Amino acid sequence: MIPSKVFTLKDIANHDSPNDLWMVIYNKVYDITDFVSEHPGGAEVMFDCGGIDATIAFEDVAHSDVALSMLDPYYVGELHRDDCQVYSHIKNPSSNYVHSPTQSNSIQKSKKLKKKKRKPKWKKNIIIRNFTFVMLVTLALVGFISYLYLQKIKWMNQIQ
Repeated sequence: MIPSKVFTLKDIANHDSPNDLWMVIYNKVYDITDFVSEHPGGAEVMFDCGGIDATIAFEDVAHSDVALSMLDPYYVGELHRDDCQVYSHIKNPSSNYVHSPTQSNSIQKSKKLKKKKRKPKWKKNIIIRNFTFVMLVTLALVGFISYLYLQKIKWMNQIQ
């Protein structure tokens, strides 16, 4: 296995022009110069993230694992250990940056907390559907009872 080249953030900052564009995602360094024209989100966003650690911007748009794997051909090396960040989750499990056991435990705990706090969308939809159903049934009953009441009044007036 060929050892990866190691770059500092200062090294990467020198590669921020349209003809020489590098970025860091999950502590991995990519030369995305040739990828800019293929990026579905347009070139401008790539230029904004060139020469820096773009992991947060990458996560903000909720890129898929497929999007991350599209960068594999552009991989040039790893970020220097002093510049590495610890992320609550890393989409690419093949990262060479190893977390200590206490860090990975806290990462697992934070994932569990996120799962507990968040209700799935389908549960929210069921609650909305149930509420809508109850409201429609209530309106139908009120309408039917009102109709019966008016019919009773009409019938009482005909008898007299």
